[in-house]
Amino acid sequence: MSSEFNKEKFFGWRMIITANLIDFISAGLAFYAFTAVFSGFLLEEFSTSRFLVSLTISVLLASAGVFSPIMGFFLDRFPIRKILAIGAILFGLGLILLSTVKNLTQFLLIYGTLVASGMTIFGNLSSAKLISNWFKEKIGTALGYASIGLSMSGVIIPPIAVFLISIVGWRNTYLIFGVFVLIVCSILSFIFVIDKPSDVNQHPDGNSIKDIEIETQIVKEKTFLEILAVRSFWLLVIIFSLQITANLGVYTQISLFAQDLDYSPLQASWIYSVAAFHAALGKIVFGKLLDYLGPRRALWISLLCHGLGIATLIFSQNLYTLLFSVSIMGLGLGGSIPLMNSTFSIAFDNVNFGKARGLAVPCMVPMQIVAAPLSGWFYDIYGNYTLAFSINVFLCVLAGIIVFFLQLPERKLENSS
Repeated sequence: MSSEFNKEKFFGWRMIITANLIDFISAGLAFYAFTAVFSGFLLEEFSTSRFLVSLTISVLLASAGVFSPIMGFFLDRFPIRKILAIGAILFGLGLILLSTVKNLTQFLLIYGTLVASGMTIFGNLSSAKLISNWFKEKIGTALGYASIGLSMSGVIIPPIAVFLISIVGWRNTYLIFGVFVLIVCSILSFIFVIDKPSDVNQHPDGNSIKDIEIETQIVKEKTFLEILAVRSFWLLVIIFSLQITANLGVYTQISLFAQDLDYSPLQASWIYSVAAFHAALGKIVFGKLLDYLGPRRALWISLLCHGLGIATLIFSQNLYTLLFSVSIMGLGLGGSIPLMNSTFSIAFDNVNFGKARGLAVPCMVPMQIVAAPLSGWFYDIYGNYTLAFSINVFLCVLAGIIVFFLQLPERKLENSS
């Protein structure tokens, strides 16, 4: 009776909900709202090309690459709740300033500074560190559930953005989003986030003291150079660089691709939302698959679904094939973030997770920043996305080959006894 009561009171599940809300806001407003909705309005407002508008995502990623190693260092040393509150303030200010821009250059400057830094601090790196503090044996499942907000924001935020823009315009919509993040998110982060189980006399995974095996091995804190010398670090960087690049090269163009097939911006946003919904489902599926099948098998299945979805998208000419393609692609894509966070947690343990995961971001940036504008550039030249999407299928295949060489520390799987 007492054991059941303690499990019900385990605050790790509340932290999973908190992590979802953080990712929902940060990814939804910085990435999904822009790629699915705002990009089209910027094309019209500033009379520019798809290549230049797509640079927004490249600027966001490049700047995040600069901020992430610093953030990872701070996350391993300072209270997460305070860091999140600061990030929400910067993020909110950035969104507010976007409503005042006079040209695309100003828009890119704000996106690359306040929006990028705010999203990095108040985003998935912080929420993943939070969950890795609260879960160990069930890290894959926990991070899978905790990442649902990333994709659900793509389901919910774009229609909300379309609705608000239809009433108050895109500038005032950014203003509304910014005020909400600045005030509400900063306060709630400081109040509701609990950094680690020991702060409330609990233990990872909700275990009691009797359930925890006494571990004599103490994990040594690694320096940046020591992390860079680990072979698995670079293999993980290459695998997820390839998969996330393939994602950005396609996902940022789905709304525009749908509009090329004569769907309205609202219809295109709903198609985008279907992909995001299946990505949310993928986070649950692949989080559990990692705990049951291990990292390598889970990675292969994720990459297979992702690549297959992109391949069928190339030939999509009607609503049914389009929805099938984005659903399969979204399912595979959904596994990328929980698998990335889980594999880094397994490889470097919680002591070095923030530093290793943060250091990985700038290593991934060089490939990722070219993905969205390259797809836009190929469209500007050829009038279609065939070549761009084909390249991204190849990237998924290449990532799957590299998984063969990945070796991670042994861990106890949930289905083992």
